Parts: sequence; structure tokens; C-alpha cells
Amino acid sequence: MTTTRPATPQAMFTKIAPRYDLVNTVMTLGGDTRLRREAVRLLRLEADARVLDLAAGTAAIATALAAEYRFPLAYVGVDLNEQMLEVAERKLTRLRREHPRGSWDSMRGSAEDVIFDSSSFDAVTMCFALDDMDDPAAALAETVRVLRPGGRFLLIELAMPDNPVLLAMMKLRLAVTRRIAGLFGLDPVAHMTEEVASDRGADYTISRCVNAGLTLETEARYHGGLVRAYVFGK
Repeated sequence: MTTTRPATPQAMFTKIAPRYDLVNTVMTLGGDTRLRREAVRLLRLEADARVLDLAAGTAAIATALAAEYRFPLAYVGVDLNEQMLEVAERKLTRLRREHPRGSWDSMRGSAEDVIFDSSSFDAVTMCFALDDMDDPAAALAETVRVLRPGGRFLLIELAMPDNPVLLAMMKLRLAVTRRIAGLFGLDPVAHMTEEVASDRGADYTISRCVNAGLTLETEARYHGGLVRAYVFGK
């Protein structure tokens, strides 16, 4: 495996925004909706909890939260990309209608420089985004800052499987997928296969969060380890 993950230009997110959810579905073998619901369940939220979704993208986490928790929540999704936020806002408009007791908001902003007060959120989430940051350490520092004492951070990341047989199969699948994506000009798919192939392992992911001041509470693996969800406490 390589040790450097490929940079993700915002231009690619702009291009893929209308199809981003579809790409995630393909990359997670069709299980992305279910795994998000299972992952947000690990947060063990209570009524009126405030949730900050950093690098929120199309606000898929908001949909999972609304499906999993039947009481009011206050959700804020933050993302740099305006096109992704346009897709997100359509979802949030529906959630405001279907779950009017909750609060469903989005705004443009950076995970590395969050505008909210310290200790102002019960939970922070980040999905498939940490290594797309210009400064992942700053994003983690901001996560810790805005979390209240006892709050939780949910991090969902693509990863390579631990099982040697599954690992060999995945490497072959990624190589084939990347080749096909290149032939058809599917740059976002090719980029995501490169991100998975360059995974530096669960220990690395956990250590960088621990170094930021978080404590690992739970780790869950999906699809043979291709996707991993970590819950850290402050």
C-alpha cells in the first residue's frame, strides 16, 4: 500500500455532486444507507441533541439520523462545496417537512475552522472526508473543541479488509474498477479506489484521533472491513 492518500480537489466534488450518493452506494456495495443508520445508532443520542456534521456533503447523515431517532434533534451540516450543499438542502427541506419538531440546517464552511462556540455540540460526525482535508489535524482539533465534555465523535472511513483473502480480492477489484473508471472518464470513482488502496490502517486512524484528545469507545466494521465506523468520546 502507498502511504500518501491522493488529494481531492473541490472541482471533483462539484462535478460529482448530483451523483455522489450513487458513487457511495457503489463503493459500499449497496449498503451505505444501512451502515449509516447502524453507525449513528452508536452515538446513543438523547432528545434535543445537537449534532454537527462536518464535511457533510449531501447530508446523508441527516437522513440516517432522522430514520434512526424518533425524537427531535438539532442537525447542522457544514461543507465547503456549494453544489454538494444544494443537494443537501433538498434533503433537509424534506426532513423539515417530515420531522418538523427537529432542526435541520446547512451552511458553507470549513471543518478546519468551525465558527461555533466551544463545547456546543453533543455529537460531531464526519464521513469519508478526513483525508480530503487540507489539514486533518486541524479538523480533529476543531471537532474536539466544539464537542461538549462527554460528547461523541463518529468517524466513518473507507478501509482495506483485514482478512488476507478478502484483501487480495479487494486489491484486484480496486485495480479493475480503477482501470474501467479511467477508460470511461469516471474520475471520482477512480479517486475513491485510490483512497481505499492507500488506507494506512485502523491503528493509524485511531491514533490520530487519540492524539487530538479523543478516546475510542466503539469500532464497527462493514463489508469485510471495507468501511469502518469509529465512535470516540471526549
